[in-house]
Amino acid sequence: MNRLRPYLALLRGSYMVGMIYRYGFLFTILGNIVYLGVAFYLWRSIYQNVRTLHGLTFDQTFFYVALGSAVFILFKAYADWMISYDIREGMIAVYLTKPLDYQFYALFTSLGAALMNLTAITVPTVLLLTLVFKVHITPGPGLVVFPISLILAFLISFNFDYLVGLMAFYNESVWGLTITKEVILTVLSGALIPLQFFPDAIQKILLVLPFQAIYYTPLMMVTQPDQNLVIFLQMLAVQFLWVIATFVITRLVYTQAIKVLRVSGG
Repeated sequence: MNRLRPYLALLRGSYMVGMIYRYGFLFTILGNIVYLGVAFYLWRSIYQNVRTLHGLTFDQTFFYVALGSAVFILFKAYADWMISYDIREGMIAVYLTKPLDYQFYALFTSLGAALMNLTAITVPTVLLLTLVFKVHITPGPGLVVFPISLILAFLISFNFDYLVGLMAFYNESVWGLTITKEVILTVLSGALIPLQFFPDAIQKILLVLPFQAIYYTPLMMVTQPDQNLVIFLQMLAVQFLWVIATFVITRLVYTQAIKVLRVSGG
């Protein structure tokens, strides 16, 4: 527990910093409300003459898309930008000389920002869906394992952000890589629409990639939570494997990236 204390302090500090930008959260919430309204009427028009599409009802699809936008904001901790800034300004030298693991430093800082997003944006969005849009959430074992799946999804998302951030050791700027990463994750992870709406051949490819474990897996657990518990446990196992795999990759990349570090600021 003593070894975790410095990281918990970083988490708390990052959470408190997030509270400073209250107006930013206000505009984000307002923008999300507009998005929910557009998504509601768009998908209602799509479902106008049908009850189900690709095995999903209107309520399930709208809930998936709406919650997906909230989870997308939840995971926006900007770890890649933070690492790039630390390297560009020379702050990386300060962190590397402290008795901290730099990856865990970045993780707990990102986790603090994510918790701030959770309380200020994600939770209000869920309340809006249930109280205003009257979305019915079906009870089932998927709701029980959803928090675990969300944590694993956050870890995978962070590992991708951290991996992109490590590229700043080589060229200091990660703007292009970050934009490319955002586009890939948004399109291929099921963040915009459920993977069921993709052609079957593309679905098979997307389901074996790690991106689906970030958004599609947790979102399907609350969209169709009444499935067999074994199915959800298998999905959690896949997520856990991707957490381990992406963590190992980031460790290997870090050991090489640190060798080319050039500190020119500070």
